[in-house]
Amino acid sequence: MGKMKQQFINQLNNNEMKKRTMEQKLRKQPEPVVETRKEALRRLYKENGLTEEDIYKDKRGFVIITRTGIDKIVSRNNITVAYEVITMDLEKSTCVLRAAATMKVGNDVKNAMSFGEASPDNLMGGGKKFPVAMAEKRAMSRVVLKIAGFYEQGVFGQDEIVD
Repeated sequence: MGKMKQQFINQLNNNEMKKRTMEQKLRKQPEPVVETRKEALRRLYKENGLTEEDIYKDKRGFVIITRTGIDKIVSRNNITVAYEVITMDLEKSTCVLRAAATMKVGNDVKNAMSFGEASPDNLMGGGKKFPVAMAEKRAMSRVVLKIAGFYEQGVFGQDEIVD
């Protein structure tokens, strides 16, 4: 009977320890950070080493990151981008590319995918001569901004904007 009593006491101690440990873990959980869009953008700019020259507000109401800004984001986050041709017709000057990006975040790997397209309908000036290069730049801008968290804040790449 002494052995059963000891097991019972051990079980009570284990139950009490589990409860206490769980309460401590719950107390140590950080409060979720709620940021305004402006605060999130400031944080993203700082984390990615962006300066005023890399960012401008379009008169239509959205923020644009320049090509040099995109390159800084890629470099700062060790983002790798791979491309796949979806469709290409050089006689019609059209091209659609799929871009897949990978970025390591702590011990996890984050992936994103997006597309870039170019055609006479969405190219201006000298860009009309280089539909593949323009599709690549657009795909890269989109996938990089998406994987780095800028897209969810309504930020676009300079290469994406068509007047």
